[in-house]
Formats: sequence, C-alpha cells, structure tokens
Amino acid sequence: QRRQFPHGIPECGTDALRMALCSHNVHGDDIRLDVGTALSYRHFCNKIWNAVKFVLAALGPDFVPQAPEEMVPRHPMDRWVLSRLAQVVGECGRRMEALEVHGAIAAVHHFWLRNFCDVYLVGGPGRL
Repeated sequence: QRRQFPHGIPECGTDALRMALCSHNVHGDDIRLDVGTALSYRHFCNKIWNAVKFVLAALGPDFVPQAPEEMVPRHPMDRWVLSRLAQVVGECGRRMEALEVHGAIAAVHHFWLRNFCDVYLVGGPGRL
C-alpha cells in the first residue's frame, strides 16, 4: 500500500465512506472498496454541502418555508425539478423495499448532480 499511496490514504469522511460502502451491489461477505470511489463520494458530499449553502444564502435569513400542501410551483423549472424529485423518491422506496441500497444511492446521486445541481440551480438561481 505504500507504493500505491506514498503519502498515505486521503481522508474521505464518514459520510463519504458510508455512501461508498452502500453503493456496492454486494452478493457475499466481502466488499472491494476502492479509495477512488470513497473520494468520489467525498466530492459528492461536498457538492451537497455547497448546494445547500447556496440555496440557503439565496433564500435569505428571513425565509419561512410554506407547508408542503400549500406549495403551488408556478415556474415550469420548479414543476420539473419537483417531478424529478417525486420520481427519485418513488425509485428509492422501491429499491429499499427490494433491499437494493446501491440502487437507491445511485438514484439520489443522479438526481442531485444531474437534475438539481446541473440543471435546476444552474438554470435559474435568480428564482430562489
């Protein structure tokens, strides 16, 4: 391992390590954990942190959320992202019922990166 990691194994954090472990489709007792996978989830956790900070800053300190039943999204992008969120929630429920944690992780990962961050936040942060 000293040849592969001459400066030691990089720190990833517990959340990234948990996600990396849960992202494997395990059929036995062993998991072949790749440090690159853990680092990738470290970047993903950092992306979540930065996106949440961005949204909270855009909403401002006086923001008071409405009750979900009172929410009526007016902008097409808002309706689009909520439809994608509903799809991923349904998929996560199905995957978890089938004990496919790796599939639920993949669905959340794809939604957060490809739909929420890459399209919704980039496509219209002024609406927040």
